[in-house]
Amino acid sequence: MAACLKKPIRAKKKNLNLLSFFLTLLFTISCLSSQRKGMASSSDSIVLYYLKKTSETPIFLQAETWLPIASGVLTGAGPDQLDKAEFISRWEKLFKFTGISNSGVFNSEPVRLFTEEESSRLGELLYRAETEIPDGLPQAYQVIIKREDPIRPGLRIRRTIFYIRNSPEGIVLEFSEVGQVLDFQTTYSFQDWTLVPIIKPGPSSDNSIYLPEIRPEGLDYLVLLNEGEEVKNRILVKNGFWTANPSKKNVGTPTKKIPKTIEDRLRTLQDLLDKGLISRQEYEKKKAEILKEL
Repeated sequence: MAACLKKPIRAKKKNLNLLSFFLTLLFTISCLSSQRKGMASSSDSIVLYYLKKTSETPIFLQAETWLPIASGVLTGAGPDQLDKAEFISRWEKLFKFTGISNSGVFNSEPVRLFTEEESSRLGELLYRAETEIPDGLPQAYQVIIKREDPIRPGLRIRRTIFYIRNSPEGIVLEFSEVGQVLDFQTTYSFQDWTLVPIIKPGPSSDNSIYLPEIRPEGLDYLVLLNEGEEVKNRILVKNGFWTANPSKKNVGTPTKKIPKTIEDRLRTLQDLLDKGLISRQEYEKKKAEILKEL
């Protein structure tokens, strides 16, 4: 596989440029076939690959449990029954509740993993892929997202890579890279940022995902039975998440409203009068009512 990822040496003579192009194409096809994946859909910044369900599929993907992605997002819906707007909006909801820690500022709130535009675009690409599944077979996906560096456009990107599969327990997201910086010596090509081998993501602080304490039911870190502990680069999205309201289980008991004193009420009344929000007549009437309570 390492050989697949190496760039072919450029021919120095112009008449060998065509040969170089075909060699690059051959390397690309070879890599993709050996990784058992094929193009599902793509945009200028997001690429989805089908992961082939075969006996050689990496064990960490648990191919024997795969279900169509759409059946988890829109329960029971077949490829020809998908509501596009609803499908996309549910993916937008998911990525609204996933983020990454912003370690640069003390006690700062984590930031969203993907922008609203990226979430919507990913939803569109997944919709297209799900409606065009070859032979209607369930698939998993490798998702690669890049962000251009404004300081070094064309030479530096931040890349995020994760896998999506649907199991009987729900949608599983497993992150391999989150915002990894890649520098290129020359202007990068499509192959440079998309040819990524299928490997089991090793959990680390570099690919950890933040889930807020208050979130809809059904969204949590995946815990494997043989490991017994949650790993924060693996997310489990149960079917109920897509229609659930934010969880109340972590919300503290509401504080009791402390009644204002007469002095506070008179002060508030005066403030309303000074701002012209009530008339003098209304002020005097309400003031009399408050003073009667003395």
